[in-house]
Amino acid sequence: MKVLVTGATGFIGGRLVRQLLEAGYEVRALVRAPDRASELARAGVELAPGDVTEPASLERALDGVEGVFHLAAVYDFGLEAEHMRRVNVEGTRHVLDAAARAGVPRVLYCGSDTSLGDTKGELRDENKVHDGDDRSAYETTKREAHRLVCERARDGAPVINAIVSTVYGPGDPSVIGELIENHLAGRLIFTLDRAAGYTFAHVDDVATALRLAFEKGRVGESYLVSGTPASFGDFFRALSKVSGIAPPAVEPPGWLVTSLTPVLALLGRAAGKSPRAVRELLAMGRNVTRFFSSEKARRELGWTPRSLEKGLADTVPSFAAREREAAARALGRTRLWLAGLALLDLWLGTRAAFFPQAYVDDVHARFFALHPSGPTYWVVRLGFVWLFFCAVEALAALAPRRRVLLVLIVGALRLMEVPADVAYGIAADDLGRFGRIGLVVSPIFNGLVGAYLCLTARRAIRSDP
Repeated sequence: MKVLVTGATGFIGGRLVRQLLEAGYEVRALVRAPDRASELARAGVELAPGDVTEPASLERALDGVEGVFHLAAVYDFGLEAEHMRRVNVEGTRHVLDAAARAGVPRVLYCGSDTSLGDTKGELRDENKVHDGDDRSAYETTKREAHRLVCERARDGAPVINAIVSTVYGPGDPSVIGELIENHLAGRLIFTLDRAAGYTFAHVDDVATALRLAFEKGRVGESYLVSGTPASFGDFFRALSKVSGIAPPAVEPPGWLVTSLTPVLALLGRAAGKSPRAVRELLAMGRNVTRFFSSEKARRELGWTPRSLEKGLADTVPSFAAREREAAARALGRTRLWLAGLALLDLWLGTRAAFFPQAYVDDVHARFFALHPSGPTYWVVRLGFVWLFFCAVEALAALAPRRRVLLVLIVGALRLMEVPADVAYGIAADDLGRFGRIGLVVSPIFNGLVGAYLCLTARRAIRSDP
């Protein structure tokens, strides 16, 4: 059987295409940019240039196919609803219309359980109706698409509605993937709401369920593709059991999160997220449960999803490998910083240890008036301290082995220098031009560089102990 798959380059779509090929299907993929789908082509997939927002391209792509898997959707946070509606709602309408005109006998629509809304802590089934309280533009548009698909099914369209819950798995690019990545990197120090939660389904199980729904599902019916309902507290406990890393220990009170939302929305820019995206993510992670039962899919389709713990055991190694690579790249980038620090300390140390009078002229405008006997011994001592720093930094930049330990030592030395810089600035009198600049810059510089080096070394140690 030849089938058309939209969204074939996506997280779920890629797994589905692989399973379809293994099951003997001829697969045609609707792709916006064929040059970016070379992996699909190498696997034996026929590429059809087009877009679900362009009906004419759908007409060509549907020629000669006997079934459609419609997975194409915009899944993101912070976007305007109208932008997402063009793909998630109107794109679905175009696919259903084009399939009807082409006489395609079977269409599988991949929906989302966000279209059913908050279950208020209860375990619900396919009959759940959304209460209209949307938490994101994505939820709004998927709810509208769900309603459209249900209306078409009632009108006799040969469509099967697969309502997919929260997906995770190796290579997950979603928010859940970010949570796993941040957990493994040690950046996840708090959870918004341990009692909130979703129903989690492994991506390979989801792909299997979509194929089974297409093959065995009843036309006009909806099937929840849901795995394990779990609160975020349960999710992180399972993740901790698999990874060996303790779950987040802090849960800030709800009133604090609410009051800090505007600030968090602005700080989110540092992580590449718009204020709107941060607000939507906070809304999606607090005071909400999406607990759904997959009993119907298990009974009618013969689908058997894996447990959350088994799914995470399959997922964590890929993220751990990715984290090791990222930590190694970050550690490699410290070489430039360390080389720069070594050169700076070489200049300062040489000047203070061997040319103390010239060093004092730069730092203290009236040093000789205050100290007629000339530079005191501590200036020379300070110079040799800087030369020691220079040696450690040079080793950390060049050493092929034990770089992590050396980087950690350099970071600790820089942090230790911060209180010394502050004390020096308080005690010094009549600083010169370099001294005044250093009084402001040195503690800040040493604090930031020291923290960066320590955190980078810590990340490398955590990722590859």
